[in-house]
Amino acid sequence: MRNLILGILVAAIAILGFFAYQSSQQVLALEAELAAGAAAVAAAEAEKATLVQELVALQTQSDAATAAAADATAALEGEAGTLSGTVAELEAERAGSADKIAALEAEKAAMTETLAGLEAENTTLTEQVAALQAQIEALAAEAATPPAAEDTTNP
Repeated sequence: MRNLILGILVAAIAILGFFAYQSSQQVLALEAELAAGAAAVAAAEAEKATLVQELVALQTQSDAATAAAADATAALEGEAGTLSGTVAELEAERAGSADKIAALEAEKAAMTETLAGLEAENTTLTEQVAALQAQIEALAAEAATPPAAEDTTNP
């Protein structure tokens, strides 16, 4: 009986040893899974830190771009105001030029009428000069011909 108890005890110890071995293997597997999970968490944390840095860099770039766009908009608005003033000045100058052109055209029309009148007067005077010249020539021709002798016979 002693052997039987000893056999049972050996069998129980073997069974307990087997369970202890399986438990230790499970513990090792769980520790490995835990280590893998911790590594995955560490990798995720590192990726998160990298993403946070990239986000900060992008936010900085966005802020710089927004500021540059605001500066460019202000510059363009200032230039647009200047150009609007220049356009208004040029429009006023064009209107003044249009008035000058109209006045010059009116003056030209008046001078054209005056010229036409002077040309008509010149033509009239030229005709009068030609007529007077013809009279002078006729008188000169009469003066150059001796008077014909008249018969002085008295009856």
